[in-house]
Amino acid sequence: MALPSSRLTACRCGCPAPRVFRCPMSPPPPHFSTPRLRLRPFEPQDLSQLQRYAVREAFWRHLPLDRQTEESVAAFLDRRLADRWGEGGFQCAVELLAVGHIIGTTRISVTSTAHRAGDIGFALDDEHRGQGYMTEAARHILSVGFDDLGLHRIWASASVDNVDSWRLMERIGMRREGLLRDHKCIRGSWRDSYLYSVLETDG
Repeated sequence: MALPSSRLTACRCGCPAPRVFRCPMSPPPPHFSTPRLRLRPFEPQDLSQLQRYAVREAFWRHLPLDRQTEESVAAFLDRRLADRWGEGGFQCAVELLAVGHIIGTTRISVTSTAHRAGDIGFALDDEHRGQGYMTEAARHILSVGFDDLGLHRIWASASVDNVDSWRLMERIGMRREGLLRDHKCIRGSWRDSYLYSVLETDG
């Protein structure tokens, strides 16, 4: 996952830095392909599938969201359609090629251009869990962060109870840095999170 040495140079503080750091307002190409998936911008026709799975408690249980309804899911899609690089991050629909429709979402956000840092997030239709789809998508999003955006450190957090999420982070090479106590108040309840990260220099 480290950048080839030919792409590195020294920044003012002496650390290696890409010759070109892509501005977070200039997103990477809109479509990415993996063996089984297409990561792409959201489309209006994604609504029916999003409303099918995102209203289930299994989907939003660990997310810092209110209970999801068809109306709140439609509002989410409207925001994504209006601003592809929304809230500082590139938002992707995860489409399973075998079925031809969305099965989840993933994103990468640039949190600091000065420190070349970003974070990732992901969520998957519970009917498609256990088959490695989100591992495949998240691994590719990391490569976008390092190879296309020139990030040095990418981090993510997950509720301690969200075992599937933090185990996925470990599978894609992220390392647990620590415990964030009372990290998020989710639907009136404080929850601890694990913090994970990976560096461009990690093997």
